[in-house]
Amino acid sequence: MRRICQSDLVLNAPLPWSLFDENGNLLLREGYVLSIPRHINALLERGAFALELPAQDADPSTLTLPECHVLPQAGDSVFERADSLAMTLKRLHAHLQAGSLKMELRLVVQGLAHGIVEACNEDADALLAALHLTRQHPYLVIQQLLGATLVDMVARELPLDEPTRLSLLCAALTRDLSLLPLQPVLDKQDGPLTYPQLEQMRSHPERAVQLLLEMGITDMLWLDLVQQHHERMDGSGYPHALRGAAILPGARLLAIADSYAAMVTPRSNRVEQSPHEALKTLFQDNTQRYDDPLLQQFLKTLTMYPPGMLVKLANGESAVVRSRYGLNDALDLWCLYDSSSMPVLRPQWRDANDPAHEIAGTLRVEECRSAALVLKRLWMQS
Repeated sequence: MRRICQSDLVLNAPLPWSLFDENGNLLLREGYVLSIPRHINALLERGAFALELPAQDADPSTLTLPECHVLPQAGDSVFERADSLAMTLKRLHAHLQAGSLKMELRLVVQGLAHGIVEACNEDADALLAALHLTRQHPYLVIQQLLGATLVDMVARELPLDEPTRLSLLCAALTRDLSLLPLQPVLDKQDGPLTYPQLEQMRSHPERAVQLLLEMGITDMLWLDLVQQHHERMDGSGYPHALRGAAILPGARLLAIADSYAAMVTPRSNRVEQSPHEALKTLFQDNTQRYDDPLLQQFLKTLTMYPPGMLVKLANGESAVVRSRYGLNDALDLWCLYDSSSMPVLRPQWRDANDPAHEIAGTLRVEECRSAALVLKRLWMQS
């Protein structure tokens, strides 16, 4: 599946393939004739995807994951790659809940893991920005993708060998499989967890391992990492209250990435923290709950102002952090709204060492929706 572009759509000619939205829902069937220019413009603005079917008589409504899973294609921007990865994971979750997965789980998850690695290789800052800024996918999808991306980025710095990194990524993408039936309820629930929900939460690592075993996963490191990802260094975690050296180093890293991703990813019933606030929370709450050297490396890799973080400047402008590597030791800040709160057509770099451009506060994505297109272009041009 790939995103269509202007050259794919021809007036008064039948579509050579069916078109789908970002969630995999059918928009137009193969053979439909587009005869009005504004309809083409509407499809391009909305975002439509072409599914090249394996057979001419294939029914789009009965496609299985092997035929329609969405992995990055050569030439995609990193933002498109992030969206494709999210669509793949979302569809995988749907198949797992429906019991309709018709291919080996290991292959799908490893494909997703390799997609993350390739996107990080191309532009890790753009991938981080995309996952911090996206709002069109479910909580669990983005939370897992962001956590997996951070795990891969930190693992490169340790460094870990490729097989170990792959097992880490696969664990990060599957650590919460057993929560799939419960997560939609949690996303909308305002009150505290009920006792049965609390029991489900505390047992979900072991239940996830059981599900993975039932689906043919034999990588013991992958399985052990999933089982231990909620353990804490001081013994306050679950399901077995492991302490210190009894917890695998990879599971300690998963715990940090999982906690951070949970804090910065919004739910319908909860406002997310800014990346800066989430990192401060991790350190303030770290009464020996997390592995301190790993937490320090996590901060060093991500930085306190990660790509995609939206901020308010002292002079009233709104800006975004584009990369983790600044210019002349200054943050890589780019103005999106002027001091009158009007969107700028071309973002301009701002020197955070200038008192007028000091960060005065943080912003939510919802406060910057009119700059969405400009935001994406900021990374695509880099």
